Amino acid sequence: MKKHILIIFTTIMLLLVSASCSVNVSTDATIESGHEELRIHFIDVGQADCILIELPTDEEVLIDSGNREDSGVIINYLDELGIEDIEYFILTHPHEDHIGSAPDVLNNYDVDKIYMPDVSADSQIYKNTIQAIHNENTELIKAKAGTSIIDSSNLSFDVLAPNSMWYSETNEYSLVTRLVYKDTSFLFTGDAESVSELEMVKAGYEIDSDLLKVGHHGGETSSSQIFLDAVTPKYAVISVGKDNPYGHPHKKTLNRLNAMGASVYRTDELSTITALSDGSQIKIDKAEFSEEKNINKTNYIGNINSMKFHYLDCSSVINMKDTNKKLFRNRADAVKQGFIPCSICKP
Repeated sequence: MKKHILIIFTTIMLLLVSASCSVNVSTDATIESGHEELRIHFIDVGQADCILIELPTDEEVLIDSGNREDSGVIINYLDELGIEDIEYFILTHPHEDHIGSAPDVLNNYDVDKIYMPDVSADSQIYKNTIQAIHNENTELIKAKAGTSIIDSSNLSFDVLAPNSMWYSETNEYSLVTRLVYKDTSFLFTGDAESVSELEMVKAGYEIDSDLLKVGHHGGETSSSQIFLDAVTPKYAVISVGKDNPYGHPHKKTLNRLNAMGASVYRTDELSTITALSDGSQIKIDKAEFSEEKNINKTNYIGNINSMKFHYLDCSSVINMKDTNKKLFRNRADAVKQGFIPCSICKP
C-alpha cells in the first residue's frame, strides 16, 4: 500500500512540475513566438508624421496618422503589409498633421487602445477623431509621463512626456515614447520642443537611445543641445515634406545632429524609411514597398450624403465635404455598406 501511495504521489508531483514548466515556457516564448525582428516604418506623408511599428510579438503600433489627405497612402501601405488590426494607436498631439487620418484608420482597422495627451483642440478634425473613437468604442487612454504601454523583459514601451499640466504651445503636450527591444532603443518625440525636452532631462529619465525620431520635423525649437547630449543618437530620422514653407529641417538642427555624429535620414530625400532591429543591432533600409503605386485605383472614397463611392482622383471628390467622406480599402467594402459606384469615374 505504501508503495502504491508513493507511486501516486510521485506521479502527481511530476504532473505539477510538467504543468509549471509548460507555463514558464509559454511566458518566456512571448517574443520568440513572433518574427523576432522589430520593424519601424517612417511612412512618407510629406510635412506630417506617421510611424508604423511591427513588434516582435506580432502586434502593431501606429504613431500619428498624417494629414487628412494622407489616408489613402497610409491605408494602402498598411494593407500591403497585411496589417489587419492595430493594438496601440498613439496620437501625439491634436494638430492635423498628426491626427488627420485618424478617423479613417479607426474606420478601417480594429484598434485595441488609443493613447492621447490630456489636451483638446477647437478643430473639426479633432472633433471627428474623438467622434470616431466613440463610434468604434475604442479604449481611450489619456497618457502622460510615467504611463507604461508595454512592460516585459525583452520589450518595453513607455511614455516620457508630457510632464506638466499646462504649456503655452500645443506641441509641448506631445506624447514622447521610448521603445526598447533587447539591446536596441528608439525615441519618438512627436512635435515636442525645448521646454518638454528640458523637463525630460531634469526628471532624470533614461532617454539615451540608438535612434531618435527628430522632433517637430527638424524645427529649430526642438532637438536642443542639452536634449541631444542626453539622447546621443546614432541614427536620426526626420519626417518632413519637400520644399515645405517652414524651412524644415532647420540648418541649426542639422548642424547639432551632425555634431553628435548621428546618421541623418530624411523622408523628403529618401521617401519612406524602414529601421530593422534584431535586438542587438539596427539596420536602416528603404521602404519594403514602393511608394509609386497608384493608390487611386486601390482605394475608394464614399459620400455618405449621396451614398456613391468614387476613385480618389474623381472630380466629384474635390468639392466633397470632409464630414461626408468615408474611405474604403476595396470596392467590395463600399458595395457591402450600400454605396453605389459613381457614374463619372466608374469605380
